[in-house]
Amino acid sequence: MLWKSDWVMSEKPEFLMLNNRVMKKFYFCIFLCLFIIGHNSAKAVNWKQWLGPSHNGSLDEVVLSVPKEGKDYSLRWEKEVGVGWSSPLVDSSFVYLHHRVGDNEVVQCFDVRSGTERWHYSFLSGYRDDFGMDNGPRSTPAISEGIMIIHGPQGLVHALSIDEGKLLWKVDLKKQFSSPKGFFGRCSSPLIYNNSVIFDVGGEDSGLVSFSIETGKVIWKTSKYGNDYSSSVPFTSGNTNLCLSFVREGFLAVDIVTGYPRYYAPFRSPIDASVNAASPLVIGNQVFLSSCYDVGAGLWELNRSDKARQFSFTNLWKRKEVLDCHYSTPVSYNGFLYGFHGRQERRPVLRCIKLEDATVQWEEYCGGAGNLVRLKNRILILTERGELLVFTAQSKEFGLLHSQQILGFKSRSHFAVTNQVLVARDQKRLVCLDLNNFE
Repeated sequence: MLWKSDWVMSEKPEFLMLNNRVMKKFYFCIFLCLFIIGHNSAKAVNWKQWLGPSHNGSLDEVVLSVPKEGKDYSLRWEKEVGVGWSSPLVDSSFVYLHHRVGDNEVVQCFDVRSGTERWHYSFLSGYRDDFGMDNGPRSTPAISEGIMIIHGPQGLVHALSIDEGKLLWKVDLKKQFSSPKGFFGRCSSPLIYNNSVIFDVGGEDSGLVSFSIETGKVIWKTSKYGNDYSSSVPFTSGNTNLCLSFVREGFLAVDIVTGYPRYYAPFRSPIDASVNAASPLVIGNQVFLSSCYDVGAGLWELNRSDKARQFSFTNLWKRKEVLDCHYSTPVSYNGFLYGFHGRQERRPVLRCIKLEDATVQWEEYCGGAGNLVRLKNRILILTERGELLVFTAQSKEFGLLHSQQILGFKSRSHFAVTNQVLVARDQKRLVCLDLNNFE
């Protein structure tokens, strides 16, 4: 039984010591892998609706690396596409785009890594623009729980399965609600909330309409409000859940579950040939609105009475010639707003304004207007000329960090960003940039 006494001796055999060292390294590697996987998954970001996951064009969880001087974000892939102003969507695996090719509206799904088409869905479009713009879609789709909702310029709504692109249901807003065409077709993007999808219809006897995302059946509709080009956004504060809309006449807030009207404030242009295109921007308990055509900007704040479970919005200020956004929704950071002031006829400039009192901190000409996305304290701009600009969000001055030509002209569509890629389009190309690889 000598081996028993050897087994319990104070000094461990050499092979046991070796195995312990190996096992420690093995467990450390497992821990490291799990940490990396968990860390990366926690940072995973999808851009599957208008203005991103928070409806405000901002991603606080993404840290953007900026190429060193002489370097650019590398092009992962590019595709030739049709016309339209609809923005792309992207998740960890796929890119989605709604555009027009010939007489057909087309929805395509591409592999985010290679750009290979996974599926497409197309249908005949009868829309024709009356003002010399193109005939493509203006609204950006929305995705939730395996369903994509698209809204065409002629008022056709389609629900598609995102795994195969099969039609689930469709609704003709023009036929069902007498939704007007407007100057530039129907532009507002769908707002998905839980099991419903909400549209700014502006029909003969309806304003906002909520549909079941599974069946397309009407859940509720408001009384008549004129539709416009701005897209509705959700607003949550405590037990208050609202749908905020910049309708033709002004600022409208309704209960997002029932459609019951909770607040309305006139805020529109005296000019008939005008549009409200920028979306309401929610900043905590405040809501910022802005429009061109002699409207300007305004800031509202939610006031709540918890005992009575009642609330109201109070207008804090209205200012003209401070930040009159044409079509681009601004972004906010640390009490300041960053957005484009003026229409293309007036040489629009990028401005930083103080939210509290609407004072202009600085302005910068960027070659025209554009769309913005904020990643922590860095802001990306895609200008109408197809130039990507990156600058630091600060109130002292415009601090440009990087510029890169990624597209051609007529780049009015918004763009999509995750922690891995940036996807953008103009009237001819769709590009996917690798944000973690520089060339």
